[in-house]
Amino acid sequence: MKSIVSVVDWYGPYTLEQARQAAVDFDDGIYLAIGKQKWKHKVRMQYVGLASSLPARLNGAHHKLPLINRDLKIWLGEVASPRSPGKKVKVTDRMLDLTEWAHCYFLQLPLNAKKKARPPDRAIMVYNRWWKTDGETACRQRPNRAWPDLIDYLGQEYPAKLVWFGGRQRVDRVENFRPG
Repeated sequence: MKSIVSVVDWYGPYTLEQARQAAVDFDDGIYLAIGKQKWKHKVRMQYVGLASSLPARLNGAHHKLPLINRDLKIWLGEVASPRSPGKKVKVTDRMLDLTEWAHCYFLQLPLNAKKKARPPDRAIMVYNRWWKTDGETACRQRPNRAWPDLIDYLGQEYPAKLVWFGGRQRVDRVENFRPG
């Protein structure tokens, strides 16, 4: 079975209250929480979740977000690639489910439990892109050093690749582009 590709546009960082307000512009999506847990000194990615309704999910009754008690920042993710075709057999879109699952398993986020025990059941490539809260300005740096630009999982027979773009890069505007 061939890989599916999930391009995720992440918007943030938001405080929890700002994320609740910004989530009104989303329907379904995924979210990732960064911060510190009690007795921890390092800011790190803590939890990724998905929701068929982001505004409803980011309410005051969330079961994991209160465990991130310091420096909490939320990133809201929108899958920009085409969604899975065909009849929906689950309430949650399959593309969102696989995208969240890839983040849970390959990043081994501390507050995720279920989906980090085994790899996704389908080959998937996740390409993460980050945007500021205005929705138009690209972030120059990823929100957290451990968050890869690319997760490439071809299946259990192959090693997964996590890729962090960096080092020397050439950035050309389209109108100035000259091959070579």
